[in-house]
Amino acid sequence: MNKFLFPILLFSVLLSGCNNPKPVKTEAIPVNLSEIKTKAPDLMGKLISLDGMVAHVCRESGKRLFLGEESFKVLASNKIPTFKVELEGSDITATGYLKEDRIDETYLANWEKELQDGAKVQLKEETHTYDAEAKGLDESAITTQLDQIKGYREQIVAGGKGYISFYSLEVESLTEKK
Repeated sequence: MNKFLFPILLFSVLLSGCNNPKPVKTEAIPVNLSEIKTKAPDLMGKLISLDGMVAHVCRESGKRLFLGEESFKVLASNKIPTFKVELEGSDITATGYLKEDRIDETYLANWEKELQDGAKVQLKEETHTYDAEAKGLDESAITTQLDQIKGYREQIVAGGKGYISFYSLEVESLTEKK
């Protein structure tokens, strides 16, 4: 009797192994660049795509670019490790996942202490904005960073949540429109 059951069992195991479902390809949700900051909390963890003109590419590392007048930050990833400066002025579609960085009083107090202790503080990647660079300011300068801390404290108080959120897109793919 075992002789008859073994081939049937083997056949059923092989048959079930061949019935693997194909991976589902997730379609990116198109999001208007002008609405990204207000819609961001609802889009966390979802694949999205943004269309916009590259306003700036970070010349120091090439790991950040900023889209449109909103200066929305797009971050390099293991799939696209750096952005070329030649992208500035180009219209692109960036697809990826939103990332949230929360800045609260504890974070600011630690940053301020590092500055006051005289340690050579590298610019905080998550708070790097295009604002200071656009104004020709040295973002690594202590006074620029202290001004930034003061401004963030004001935003935290005005927001009433106890923190401020900075959203960015960690890029999965990037397409330059011709």
